[in-house]
Amino acid sequence: MKKKCTKCGEVKPLTLFNKDKSYKGGHHTWCKKCKNGRNTKRLNTEKGYLKMRYGSIKGKEFKKARWGRKSKCYFTFDEFLTAFEKHRSIYGMRSAWGPGPDRLEEHLPITMSQEGKGQLGKRGPIKGSKQTVSNLSVDRLDTNLDYTLQNIIFIRLDENQRKKNTSYEDCKIQVRLHEERFRNEIKE
Repeated sequence: MKKKCTKCGEVKPLTLFNKDKSYKGGHHTWCKKCKNGRNTKRLNTEKGYLKMRYGSIKGKEFKKARWGRKSKCYFTFDEFLTAFEKHRSIYGMRSAWGPGPDRLEEHLPITMSQEGKGQLGKRGPIKGSKQTVSNLSVDRLDTNLDYTLQNIIFIRLDENQRKKNTSYEDCKIQVRLHEERFRNEIKE
């Protein structure tokens, strides 16, 4: 069976259309290629990219995190957008992870782009598609707490992946050990 895509106008096999019971005939009116292209274009806008990030946070409410508990989100998209605007007024398009706003040149730049060939799942890029390590990521300062405006920071994906297995308590131990070692070396 074939169907004509209302976006590109091409007649294509029905397998190239997403199933959707809300449409007459049970399939979307746009082919997968057109629909994914539109999604990629939307995600490459700042607001579209931030909506995707917010959606991934909200999605974590429904599944257990690695630590065996669900993470809840206690803010709306508009509040999330305002928090990002505040971040940008302080750091520009740079990561919050670094020595502080007085030394911005040492903070890494953040991008917001969706790459790949329009390979999108329901919550962002599908497995196997290319991720951009400089892309914006939302991190919790304390992984034991839920997503609140006070507990999130805007950093890069590679920074978030690097520190994701480190708890707040681990960081305090690391800082203590570092200070002890350098204090001992200075005394000797």
